[in-house]
Amino acid sequence: MHSRSKLLSLAVFFVGLMSYAQSEREVSPKSYIAYKTSKEIVIDGDEADKAWEKASWTTPFVDIEGVETPKYMTQVKMLWDDNYYYILAKIEEPHVWANLRQRDTIIFYNNDFEVFIDPDNDTHNYYELEINALNTAWDLFINKPYREKTRF
Repeated sequence: MHSRSKLLSLAVFFVGLMSYAQSEREVSPKSYIAYKTSKEIVIDGDEADKAWEKASWTTPFVDIEGVETPKYMTQVKMLWDDNYYYILAKIEEPHVWANLRQRDTIIFYNNDFEVFIDPDNDTHNYYELEINALNTAWDLFINKPYREKTRF
């Protein structure tokens, strides 16, 4: 089980934190160790839940467009158990809005929270999950970097 914990913590990189898959500039993605929890987590957004005590906050996100210091700060904590991967997000945004309600619609037209998971850290074949303020989800699998230039 220890090797599974190491594998998961090493394999899960939140590329969205660094804009790696979305940017043309060369960056080194940061990593985050997501620890396994044995405590049941209530999905309610309350960071006071005892299970979150084991997790630390990430460094603040950078903007997907390359702005190093976004106007509002966003950080996450992550944990996992045998059934689920948990993400607790702290998003400082005073003007949250959403109007899209259909699953798998293009959520980024609303304020949204996006997570990119790239297990082998190569910006190819990664998973993306987007959620808006109405809890509308868009999940997709992408086989190449979002802004990869085509060479002829």
